This record gives sequence, structure tokens and C-alpha cells, in this order.
Amino acid sequence: MKCGDPEMSVPLEKTAKILRLSKEELTEEGLKAYLREKRREIRAEIISIYAKYKVFSLKELDQKISRGELTESDTFEDFTRLDYLESEEDKLKKLMRSLK
Repeated sequence: MKCGDPEMSVPLEKTAKILRLSKEELTEEGLKAYLREKRREIRAEIISIYAKYKVFSLKELDQKISRGELTESDTFEDFTRLDYLESEEDKLKKLMRSLK
């Protein structure tokens, strides 16, 4: 069966009732779980890039490039990806704090 198949869908109201939660509580808990999972995915990718260059931060990667230990051309894609991922992680952290 395909995702979104009416036979597979469980209405929010029914799920909330089974779990003894309000729809609002269930929705908020679902959102928190989704944000945690997205943050885990982003964090894993960040750690992978850190490990690749043996650094612990974007700043440290930038310093290695500045010192000539790594070339800008070899690291450009990962550097820009890391910058983006760290920005996304910060957004997720702020959202998660606002839900507590």
C-alpha cells in the first residue's frame, strides 16, 4: 500500500484518543519528534564533515584553510554545506526551545 492510502491512514483524533492525549498535545509531540529527528540527521552530516577534515567546528575548518593546511578549492563544497547545516541546526534548536 502507498503512503497516504486511506486504508493506512489513522485520523489524528483517533490516535489522540488511543494515546489519551488532546489533538493539540499529539500535534505538539509529533512536531517535537520531527524536529529532533531532523536535528539528528543534520548533526550526523555535520559530524561526518568534521571527521573528514579532523576539525570540531566550521571556524576550525576555516582556520586550516587560511593556514594553507587545506585548499579552498578542495574544501569549498563541504565548507559551504557545513555553513548551511550549522545554520539549519541553529534554526531547529531555536524552534525546539520555543516548544518547551
